[in-house]
Amino acid sequence: MTHCIIGGTFTYVHAGHVKLLVECNNFSRITIGLTSDKYVREHKIYPSFSYEKRLANLKRNLAHNSLLARATIVKIESESDVADRLKADAIVVSEETESAAKKINAARRKRGLLALKIIAVPLAYADNLQKISCVDIFRGKYDVRGALRAPVRVQAGTDNPTKLSGARSALARVFGRKFSLAGHKEKSLVSHHPFDAETFRGAQNRARAAWKRAWKGKSGKMEKRGCDYSLGIESGLFEIRKGEFFDITICCIFDGRSATFGTGAGFCVPSWMAKKIRGKSDLSRVMAELAGVEGIGRKQGALGWFSNGVMHRADQIEQAVANALVPRIAQAKKGIKY
Repeated sequence: MTHCIIGGTFTYVHAGHVKLLVECNNFSRITIGLTSDKYVREHKIYPSFSYEKRLANLKRNLAHNSLLARATIVKIESESDVADRLKADAIVVSEETESAAKKINAARRKRGLLALKIIAVPLAYADNLQKISCVDIFRGKYDVRGALRAPVRVQAGTDNPTKLSGARSALARVFGRKFSLAGHKEKSLVSHHPFDAETFRGAQNRARAAWKRAWKGKSGKMEKRGCDYSLGIESGLFEIRKGEFFDITICCIFDGRSATFGTGAGFCVPSWMAKKIRGKSDLSRVMAELAGVEGIGRKQGALGWFSNGVMHRADQIEQAVANALVPRIAQAKKGIKY
């Protein structure tokens, strides 16, 4: 194969685009479809710059990657413009635009042309573990390489100081000092002390409520700043073996589209205590009766009391939040699909 096609708006030539260009390096001829100003207006692509400015920026990057001499840039008015009729061997796209390439091949077959080999390139991720986008570059979240320019904004569905402390420690392990954490009490919409799968629902309900608060605020109107992630934390009892119950903390991290979950270390709770909690009580009340400590969940937690200070509830929270980020880290840094 000698000739490939790629296309885009190229508002900024960021790390994701560079991955496409690197793949093009395997071809002796490259045709690049650059969307026109009319296309940008009609498809309401924001942000964007004039065609001339985008063209000049694209040429600079092609030169930087030693590709300019073999590249031909053409103005396109649609996704399939040129690609559905040009004689070529392959089309290079990102994973999320592979469907557009399939449509182009369908159009080529109708014209009696051979289908292009589709080369789908993995997405590039910024240091906030989210897909690099021109919108977020324009908003100043990170630069074209994905390096953070602004703190990662996290909204927690809790005002519990122990939960916030554990979450802060976990976030620092992932983002260093480049994050901000805000908290507000949110309803779990499950039992006061849930059992088993209900615990996951409680964590997710808190995370979704926190996201809504960050983006809509008290007035119910859309906020400009919002957050990058919201998180919900819920502890529950899980019957791991028949008659044996473990207190496990669940964290849900939500990005407005998808949720990931993580757990903290669990510890065994006496069966008589689990029965009492299932009988419409909760762990904090039972611990208040047993240990004489009110609001233990906002302090060292039941784990701290049972372990005689060896462990602390904040340790559970830290583990749960960090583990909820693991799928996002693995996807951004290792290319792992979930």
